[in-house]
Amino acid sequence: MSKRSLSRLGIAVLAAAVIMPSMAPAQAATDIKIGVITSTSGPLGSYGLAYNDGLAWGLNYYTRGKMSVDGQKLVVTSKDDAADPASATATFKDMVGNGTKIIVGTASSGVALTLGPLAAQNKVLYISGPAKNDLVTSSANKYVFRSGNSSTQDLAPLAGVKPIIGKKVVLFVEDNAFGLGNIAAARALMGPKGALFEEIKVPTSTSDFTPFAKKAADANGTYIFIAWSNALTAGAMLTSLKVQGAFKTQKPITGLAGAATYNIYGTLFEGTGAIMTNSYFAGVSKSAAATDMATWFTTNKKSQDLFTSAGADAAKMIVAALTGNPSQNVDTMISKLEGLTWLGVKGQMKISASSHLLIQPMFLVGLTKTESGYVPVLQKTISAVGA
Repeated sequence: MSKRSLSRLGIAVLAAAVIMPSMAPAQAATDIKIGVITSTSGPLGSYGLAYNDGLAWGLNYYTRGKMSVDGQKLVVTSKDDAADPASATATFKDMVGNGTKIIVGTASSGVALTLGPLAAQNKVLYISGPAKNDLVTSSANKYVFRSGNSSTQDLAPLAGVKPIIGKKVVLFVEDNAFGLGNIAAARALMGPKGALFEEIKVPTSTSDFTPFAKKAADANGTYIFIAWSNALTAGAMLTSLKVQGAFKTQKPITGLAGAATYNIYGTLFEGTGAIMTNSYFAGVSKSAAATDMATWFTTNKKSQDLFTSAGADAAKMIVAALTGNPSQNVDTMISKLEGLTWLGVKGQMKISASSHLLIQPMFLVGLTKTESGYVPVLQKTISAVGA
């Protein structure tokens, strides 16, 4: 059976890829337990849901519809951490206690930075997902990988931004691990090129963005770099910046978020010349895997989103780590993943053998208004980011 045919398998087969604990059947001794810890509720909930869809599709696709590796059945348990490190820690320990040797997911940088050391302590494979803070892998340990991209990779498409020497860049970010990671990445990228900076860190509990937006407008920068992960407050934040005049003379720089924000971004950035980076949107790649995924998602009336690819790539990594490794030896998993290459749903991928960073394409995009709303349009692909 071809991969294209497999990608069209019925929804019941694919839905079985992610099984909640209360629904899990009795497990054979040879079953392989896969733990998923990510946000499916709260401010990052849409990211985790997209990741889980990609993971479920990918496990089916890369096992050729068998949902097993070398005859051993994959049993996947998914838990919502709601971006809470304490909840994620408790779940991680429970999973390790029941014999799980591969744990994936994680939309929150704060959670990922908490779980990384636990992976080393317990000697299990941990593959972080959408979480972007560079320190998740750059200062971690041999047990930690990532299937998404880092903050520095997010900024790679900005390398050609001009003019930058002597120009002020207002860094408008959430005051959390994600925002602070973006400050570090922006300074590392643009600082050596002569940029000046003003930081505005917004508490994650903020509901009235007016004072922060006014401060950003009064900063009189050339660019305003916006790093925001909370999908529930992004619209209010951007609206406040627009109302206070932050975009009148300052060109916005930001990452294009999930599909639910396309119309918001498109409307508020209209006429501003906004520069937007992106890690994935449906249709950005024409690889065979991307085509097969698109066919299945369309057939089953599901939508791809920003982190669907991170889930699919995690699935590829899981299958690669387990193939020819019936004892689930974690050191063997690590050696199988280091240097691994594949043509995934977003293009050519490679795991750095030294840093465990996932070397991948990144994109510069725009938003075009259509009769049905704003849609992303690829402007430029930057290949092998992180190499």
